[in-house]
Amino acid sequence: MKKYSIGEVSDQLGLSRDTLRFYEKKGIIQPEKQKNGYRTYTYDDIKKLSSIMFYRRLNFSIEDIGRILYKSSFPSYCSMIQEKITEEKQQMEKHRQSLIHLTHLQKHYKNVEKYLNRYDLRPMPPHYQMPDNHFINQEDISDLCYICQEYGIEGNQANQINEFFMIAEDTASIMKLKQELNGYPLLKQERCVYTVVASDSPVLESQAVIDAADWARQKGYSPLGVAYSGHLLSCAFKDTAKENQEKKADTPINYIEVYLPIQS
Repeated sequence: MKKYSIGEVSDQLGLSRDTLRFYEKKGIIQPEKQKNGYRTYTYDDIKKLSSIMFYRRLNFSIEDIGRILYKSSFPSYCSMIQEKITEEKQQMEKHRQSLIHLTHLQKHYKNVEKYLNRYDLRPMPPHYQMPDNHFINQEDISDLCYICQEYGIEGNQANQINEFFMIAEDTASIMKLKQELNGYPLLKQERCVYTVVASDSPVLESQAVIDAADWARQKGYSPLGVAYSGHLLSCAFKDTAKENQEKKADTPINYIEVYLPIQS
Protein backbone atom coordinates (compact mmCIF):
# COMPACT_ATOMS: atom_id res chain seq x y z
CA MET A 1 0.00 0.00 0.00
CA LYS A 2 1.34 3.40 -0.98
CA LYS A 3 2.36 5.70 1.86
CA TYR A 4 2.35 9.46 1.79
CA SER A 5 4.59 11.96 3.56
CA ILE A 6 3.15 14.75 5.70
CA GLY A 7 4.12 17.22 2.97
CA GLU A 8 2.23 15.26 0.31
CA VAL A 9 -0.88 15.02 2.50
CA SER A 10 -0.65 18.72 3.32
CA ASP A 11 -0.46 19.66 -0.35
CA GLN A 12 -3.18 17.24 -1.41
CA LEU A 13 -5.75 18.29 1.21
CA GLY A 14 -4.76 21.89 1.78
CA LEU A 15 -4.17 21.30 5.47
CA SER A 16 -1.20 22.76 7.27
CA ARG A 17 1.32 20.47 8.91
CA ASP A 18 0.39 21.97 12.27
CA THR A 19 -3.24 21.01 11.67
CA LEU A 20 -2.24 17.45 10.80
CA ARG A 21 -0.17 17.23 13.98
CA PHE A 22 -3.11 18.66 15.97
CA TYR A 23 -5.45 15.95 14.67
CA GLU A 24 -2.83 13.38 15.57
CA LYS A 25 -2.50 14.80 19.08
CA LYS A 26 -6.30 14.58 19.46
CA GLY A 27 -6.13 10.92 18.48
CA ILE A 28 -8.44 11.00 15.48
CA ILE A 29 -5.70 9.98 13.05
CA GLN A 30 -2.66 7.82 13.79
CA PRO A 31 0.03 8.16 11.10
CA GLU A 32 2.87 5.70 11.23
CA LYS A 33 6.18 7.05 12.50
CA GLN A 34 9.31 5.83 10.74
CA LYS A 35 12.64 5.22 12.48
CA ASN A 36 13.88 8.58 11.24
CA GLY A 37 10.91 10.31 12.96
CA TYR A 38 9.05 11.13 9.78
CA ARG A 39 5.30 10.44 9.63
CA THR A 40 3.72 8.48 6.83
CA TYR A 41 0.03 8.35 5.95
CA THR A 42 -2.02 5.68 4.21
CA TYR A 43 -4.97 6.11 1.87
CA ASP A 44 -7.21 5.26 4.83
CA ASP A 45 -5.66 8.15 6.78
CA ILE A 46 -6.34 10.51 3.87
CA LYS A 47 -9.94 9.30 3.70
CA LYS A 48 -10.37 9.95 7.44
CA LEU A 49 -8.84 13.41 7.06
CA SER A 50 -11.31 14.17 4.26
CA SER A 51 -14.12 13.11 6.59
CA ILE A 52 -12.73 15.31 9.36
CA MET A 53 -12.65 18.29 6.98
CA PHE A 54 -16.24 17.58 5.94
CA TYR A 55 -17.55 17.39 9.51
CA ARG A 56 -15.53 20.45 10.55
CA ARG A 57 -17.24 22.38 7.77
CA LEU A 58 -20.53 21.33 9.39
CA ASN A 59 -19.28 22.81 12.70
CA PHE A 60 -18.85 19.51 14.53
CA SER A 61 -16.34 19.64 17.36
CA ILE A 62 -13.16 17.54 17.27
CA GLU A 63 -14.57 15.42 20.10
CA ASP A 64 -17.79 14.78 18.18
CA ILE A 65 -15.83 13.89 15.05
CA GLY A 66 -13.79 11.40 17.05
CA ARG A 67 -16.99 9.76 18.27
CA ILE A 68 -18.42 9.68 14.74
CA LEU A 69 -15.30 8.05 13.27
CA TYR A 70 -14.60 5.55 16.04
CA LYS A 71 -17.32 5.18 18.65
CA SER A 72 -20.78 5.84 17.19
CA SER A 73 -23.47 3.34 16.34
CA PHE A 74 -25.91 4.07 13.54
CA PRO A 75 -28.66 5.26 15.97
CA SER A 76 -26.20 7.47 17.87
CA TYR A 77 -24.88 8.88 14.59
CA CYS A 78 -28.41 9.78 13.50
CA SER A 79 -29.02 11.35 16.90
CA MET A 80 -25.88 13.49 16.60
CA ILE A 81 -26.94 14.66 13.15
CA GLN A 82 -30.39 15.64 14.45
CA GLU A 83 -28.84 17.50 17.39
CA LYS A 84 -26.56 19.38 15.01
CA ILE A 85 -29.50 20.31 12.78
CA THR A 86 -31.32 21.73 15.82
CA GLU A 87 -28.20 23.59 16.95
CA GLU A 88 -27.59 25.06 13.49
CA LYS A 89 -31.21 26.23 13.23
CA GLN A 90 -30.83 28.00 16.56
CA GLN A 91 -27.63 29.65 15.38
CA MET A 92 -29.32 30.67 12.13
CA GLU A 93 -32.11 32.34 14.09
CA LYS A 94 -29.58 34.17 16.28
CA HIS A 95 -27.68 35.35 13.21
CA ARG A 96 -30.95 36.42 11.55
CA GLN A 97 -31.87 38.47 14.61
CA SER A 98 -28.38 39.97 14.79
CA LEU A 99 -28.52 40.96 11.13
CA ILE A 100 -31.88 42.68 11.62
CA HIS A 101 -30.61 44.54 14.69
CA LEU A 102 -27.44 45.57 12.85
CA THR A 103 -29.58 46.91 10.01
CA HIS A 104 -31.63 48.91 12.52
CA LEU A 105 -28.43 50.19 14.12
CA GLN A 106 -27.16 51.28 10.72
CA LYS A 107 -30.42 53.16 10.17
CA HIS A 108 -30.06 54.90 13.56
CA TYR A 109 -26.63 56.22 12.71
CA LYS A 110 -27.75 57.35 9.29
CA ASN A 111 -30.26 59.42 11.24
CA VAL A 112 -27.36 60.81 13.27
CA GLU A 113 -25.60 61.88 10.08
CA LYS A 114 -28.71 63.38 8.54
CA TYR A 115 -30.58 64.90 11.48
CA LEU A 116 -27.94 65.90 14.01
CA ASN A 117 -29.13 69.35 15.18
CA ARG A 118 -31.66 69.37 12.30
CA TYR A 119 -35.41 68.80 12.38
CA ASP A 120 -37.77 66.51 10.52
CA LEU A 121 -41.41 65.47 10.74
CA ARG A 122 -42.06 61.77 11.25
CA PRO A 123 -44.06 59.30 13.37
CA MET A 124 -42.59 57.90 16.56
CA PRO A 125 -42.17 54.13 16.06
CA PRO A 126 -44.39 52.08 18.40
CA HIS A 127 -42.69 50.97 21.62
CA TYR A 128 -43.91 48.81 24.48
CA GLN A 129 -43.61 50.60 27.80
CA MET A 130 -42.29 48.47 30.66
CA PRO A 131 -43.95 49.38 33.96
CA ASP A 132 -41.26 47.46 35.90
CA ASN A 133 -38.18 45.30 35.36
CA HIS A 134 -39.88 41.96 36.03
CA PHE A 135 -40.53 41.04 32.39
CA ILE A 136 -37.13 42.37 31.27
CA ASN A 137 -35.29 40.22 33.82
CA GLN A 138 -37.50 37.21 33.20
CA GLU A 139 -36.84 37.24 29.44
CA ASP A 140 -33.22 38.46 29.79
CA ILE A 141 -33.73 41.26 27.26
CA SER A 142 -32.15 44.21 29.07
CA ASP A 143 -29.77 44.67 26.12
CA LEU A 144 -32.76 45.13 23.79
CA CYS A 145 -34.47 47.77 25.91
CA TYR A 146 -33.56 51.37 26.47
CA ILE A 147 -34.54 54.07 28.91
CA CYS A 148 -36.96 56.68 27.66
CA GLN A 149 -37.29 60.05 29.34
CA GLU A 150 -40.66 61.77 29.12
CA TYR A 151 -40.80 65.57 29.33
CA GLY A 152 -43.73 67.86 30.08
CA ILE A 153 -43.81 71.20 28.28
CA GLU A 154 -45.47 74.32 29.65
CA GLY A 155 -44.81 77.55 27.80
CA ASN A 156 -41.04 77.94 27.55
CA GLN A 157 -40.32 75.35 30.23
CA ALA A 158 -39.62 71.64 29.82
CA ASN A 159 -39.19 69.28 32.75
CA GLN A 160 -38.66 65.54 32.94
CA ILE A 161 -41.80 63.98 34.36
CA ASN A 162 -41.20 60.26 33.86
CA GLU A 163 -38.59 57.66 32.99
CA PHE A 164 -39.20 54.06 31.94
CA PHE A 165 -37.79 51.17 29.92
CA MET A 166 -39.12 50.58 26.42
CA ILE A 167 -38.68 47.97 23.72
CA ALA A 168 -39.49 48.71 20.09
CA GLU A 169 -42.49 46.84 18.69
CA ASP A 170 -40.47 45.65 15.68
CA THR A 171 -37.75 44.34 18.03
CA ALA A 172 -40.41 42.52 20.06
CA SER A 173 -41.69 41.01 16.82
CA ILE A 174 -38.20 39.87 15.78
CA MET A 175 -37.66 38.28 19.19
CA LYS A 176 -41.15 36.70 19.12
CA LEU A 177 -42.19 38.50 22.30
CA LYS A 178 -45.35 40.23 21.12
CA GLN A 179 -47.68 37.66 22.64
CA GLU A 180 -46.00 37.96 26.03
CA LEU A 181 -46.14 41.77 25.77
CA ASN A 182 -49.84 41.81 24.99
CA GLY A 183 -51.46 44.11 27.52
CA TYR A 184 -48.39 46.29 28.09
CA PRO A 185 -48.89 49.97 27.16
CA LEU A 186 -47.94 50.68 23.55
CA LEU A 187 -46.53 54.17 23.11
CA LYS A 188 -46.84 55.60 19.61
CA GLN A 189 -47.28 59.04 18.12
CA GLU A 190 -48.46 59.63 14.57
CA ARG A 191 -46.70 62.95 13.98
CA CYS A 192 -43.63 64.34 15.71
CA VAL A 193 -40.84 66.81 15.31
CA TYR A 194 -37.72 64.63 15.22
CA THR A 195 -34.09 65.54 15.85
CA VAL A 196 -30.84 64.04 17.12
CA VAL A 197 -28.77 65.78 19.79
CA ALA A 198 -25.11 65.13 20.65
CA SER A 199 -24.18 65.39 24.31
CA ASP A 200 -21.50 64.47 26.84
CA SER A 201 -24.32 63.09 28.99
CA PRO A 202 -26.77 60.28 28.14
CA VAL A 203 -29.54 62.42 29.67
CA LEU A 204 -31.13 65.01 27.40
CA GLU A 205 -30.94 68.64 28.46
CA SER A 206 -34.37 70.28 28.65
CA GLN A 207 -33.20 73.07 26.34
CA ALA A 208 -33.20 70.62 23.44
CA VAL A 209 -36.91 70.00 24.03
CA ILE A 210 -37.60 73.74 24.20
CA ASP A 211 -35.68 74.28 20.95
CA ALA A 212 -37.71 71.56 19.20
CA ALA A 213 -40.96 73.10 20.46
CA ASP A 214 -39.88 76.56 19.25
CA TRP A 215 -39.07 75.14 15.80
CA ALA A 216 -42.50 73.48 15.67
CA ARG A 217 -44.29 76.73 16.54
CA GLN A 218 -42.28 78.65 13.95
CA LYS A 219 -43.46 76.15 11.33
CA GLY A 220 -47.07 76.54 12.41
CA TYR A 221 -47.43 73.36 14.45
CA SER A 222 -48.77 73.02 17.97
CA PRO A 223 -46.77 70.86 20.43
CA LEU A 224 -48.97 68.49 22.43
CA GLY A 225 -47.15 69.35 25.65
CA VAL A 226 -44.98 66.26 25.88
CA ALA A 227 -41.71 65.00 24.40
CA TYR A 228 -39.74 61.75 24.50
CA SER A 229 -36.02 61.11 24.29
CA GLY A 230 -34.07 57.91 23.80
CA HIS A 231 -30.33 57.43 24.16
CA LEU A 232 -28.65 55.75 21.20
CA LEU A 233 -25.46 53.78 21.87
CA SER A 234 -22.46 55.99 22.58
CA CYS A 235 -19.48 56.01 20.22
CA ALA A 236 -15.90 57.25 20.49
CA PHE A 237 -15.66 59.42 17.41
CA LYS A 238 -15.93 63.10 16.75
CA ASP A 239 -19.28 64.74 16.33
CA THR A 240 -19.93 66.17 12.90
CA ALA A 241 -21.34 69.37 14.36
CA LYS A 242 -18.97 72.34 14.03
CA GLU A 243 -19.34 73.34 17.65
CA ASN A 244 -18.06 69.94 18.76
CA GLN A 245 -15.02 69.66 16.48
CA GLU A 246 -12.68 70.38 19.38
CA LYS A 247 -13.60 67.12 21.12
CA LYS A 248 -10.96 64.42 21.16
CA ALA A 249 -11.59 61.45 18.90
CA ASP A 250 -11.51 59.03 21.83
CA THR A 251 -14.18 60.92 23.81
CA PRO A 252 -17.50 59.02 23.85
CA ILE A 253 -20.36 61.11 22.51
CA ASN A 254 -23.96 60.32 23.40
CA TYR A 255 -26.50 60.62 20.62
CA ILE A 256 -30.05 61.19 21.78
CA GLU A 257 -33.17 60.99 19.64
CA VAL A 258 -35.94 63.46 20.44
CA TYR A 259 -39.59 63.03 19.47
CA LEU A 260 -41.93 65.96 20.03
CA PRO A 261 -45.58 65.06 19.25
CA ILE A 262 -47.45 67.82 17.42
CA GLN A 263 -50.76 68.58 15.80
CA SER A 264 -51.15 70.64 12.64
